[in-house]
Amino acid sequence: MATVDAVEDSRDGSERAERLPSWLRWWSGGTSLDWGFAALSCIFVAAGYYDSWVNRNLPVKIWEDAPAQAAWFAITAFVAGAGLLAWRRDRRPQSLIPDGYGLSIAGCATFLLGVLINGWWSNAFGVEFGVPALFRPPNILEIAGSVLIVTGPLRASATRGELMASPPAVVAAVMLLASVTFPTQFLHPYIDPYASSALAPPITPYDQFDYKEEILGALSLLLQTAVVTGVVLWTLRQTRLPVGTITLMLGVSALLVAEQKGHLSFVVVAVIVGVLGDAALVVARPRADRIISLRLFALLLGLLLSGVYLADVARDPGTWWPADMIYGTILACGLLGGLVSYVVFPGADALRSASVLWPALGQDSSPEAPDVTVERVEHALKVLHTSRDLADNPLIGMRCLAAPTPADLRRTIEAAIEHLRASDFQQDAQAGQILDLYYVRRIGGHYAVTIRVGLSRAAYFNRRSYGVRRLVDRLRELEEAAATA
Repeated sequence: MATVDAVEDSRDGSERAERLPSWLRWWSGGTSLDWGFAALSCIFVAAGYYDSWVNRNLPVKIWEDAPAQAAWFAITAFVAGAGLLAWRRDRRPQSLIPDGYGLSIAGCATFLLGVLINGWWSNAFGVEFGVPALFRPPNILEIAGSVLIVTGPLRASATRGELMASPPAVVAAVMLLASVTFPTQFLHPYIDPYASSALAPPITPYDQFDYKEEILGALSLLLQTAVVTGVVLWTLRQTRLPVGTITLMLGVSALLVAEQKGHLSFVVVAVIVGVLGDAALVVARPRADRIISLRLFALLLGLLLSGVYLADVARDPGTWWPADMIYGTILACGLLGGLVSYVVFPGADALRSASVLWPALGQDSSPEAPDVTVERVEHALKVLHTSRDLADNPLIGMRCLAAPTPADLRRTIEAAIEHLRASDFQQDAQAGQILDLYYVRRIGGHYAVTIRVGLSRAAYFNRRSYGVRRLVDRLRELEEAAATA
């Protein structure tokens, strides 16, 4: 996969020459925990859809829950084992919960609670059957737990400060959409195509003048628009997505859903929407000073989800909906997509996320001479020892670097921190010491550094923030010197 940045920022031959190394670095992203967890999540989600298929298509249901429960046990054992190994290595209680996997562990516990309650619930209220089974409180707990579980690699990637989603994080995003889509199968256009003339009267007992089928058809498209747009935008709030991710998210979810009743032709519809969505995201190029482009992307995604679907149904086998119903539903889905963007990126939150993920270019800023901002410096400090993520930081284009490489950016930042630490001004020296201990030498968490420097917790964080601002000042000084040299 190419990245959005690669497509957006490629201006000359030298940048194009960097695409292959950047692409290879992207594939090396993610920890072994992320890769293993992502693989088990795929099995877990597939097992859940298999359970759904069995309930729909087989008259006799024996052990249909076993695959999903076995996959849950494998995920739980895997993340617990990783936590125990980390604890044995570090001997710190915090190590028991891998960074970014707190919600996944909570999801494992929630899923287990649903499984335990389900046995009692079946004895009290009978065996589950049909759509009502979906709304059983134990099953809702299991679904909620599943959604939390699969987010692990995506949240871990964001916790590490990765600006571009790593391969396991992309898999987590795909599984997240599939998990959120799962409970909406009772009203999904790929399962029950109410707009299709194949289901219209008089072939079926549907009452054309009762409007029930039109209402259900429109609601199914609106519901899936809200689900898809919400998940995609939430993912964009955590990280930037490689080109092709939206196609993968929609294609996999459509395959799992369409398989329920064999309507596999709709997978092609989902892939077309995904390809157009990926292209729209590249064209939109969201930035902190162009957040409106993100809202237009959400609106366009809503239009595509309903428009391409209804166009495919009208082509074959045809639709019995009147023109007002068709075009009105498409417009409503587009507007809903735009509204969802205000829910996921409300006002200040939109600008705050965009300022880090898609930084604005200042008047004097360019990829060759980027603005040195607090957000960019904080990100560089956070990923200082991860060359792949440091290479994504815009500061790698600073003129004061000997070469635009992660190693040179790291050396420049470390030298600037050392300059602070050697200052005769006590506040600068103390701030430099904090940055050196926490980010360069990595002696431990904030608590360990607080003890080492002998400050209260409030004074420590105040001095750390001051140190980041002074580090920004120092890098700007180096940039000015390089510009005048």
